[in-house]
Amino acid sequence: MSLINLKTKKEPGYFSAASKPINKTSYTNKIEPKNDIQTINHESSLLLGEGVTITGTIKAENEVIIQGTIDGDVDCHTAIVRKTGNIKGKLKAETIKIEGKAEGEININDLLHIKSQGYVSGKVFYGSIQIDEGGKLLGEINYRDKNNKQEEFKDWKSL
Repeated sequence: MSLINLKTKKEPGYFSAASKPINKTSYTNKIEPKNDIQTINHESSLLLGEGVTITGTIKAENEVIIQGTIDGDVDCHTAIVRKTGNIKGKLKAETIKIEGKAEGEININDLLHIKSQGYVSGKVFYGSIQIDEGGKLLGEINYRDKNNKQEEFKDWKSL
């Protein structure tokens, strides 16, 4: 073989771009928030991971996602109790979605959504409720009118 043939020989196109470049378009699921509901800042959300246990009080202005165990109180805008999540204590939120277990006093101003494997027991105040087939709700259940604030602790007496 001569040098002339080596110069004209072409390498296989393994490393060349055979297809068009990929557009760097973001494919996100954009949900338009309702005007009357506070938007959630997911960057400041709290995620309690599976296998984690907290004893005490959690106060957050945004979303709290519970996959572990909380023995105490939670006060937030939105709470999500995943399948492995468990909470015992007082829970106060605008909306809550329960796939796991919640026990205690639960004050929900807007929507209480109990998924098919969810279990809720205790004293429950809610604005609206949705229970999927298989979801369980036990205890004292009270409807709370959004326009008329009801007293949360009727049992308490001032000294």
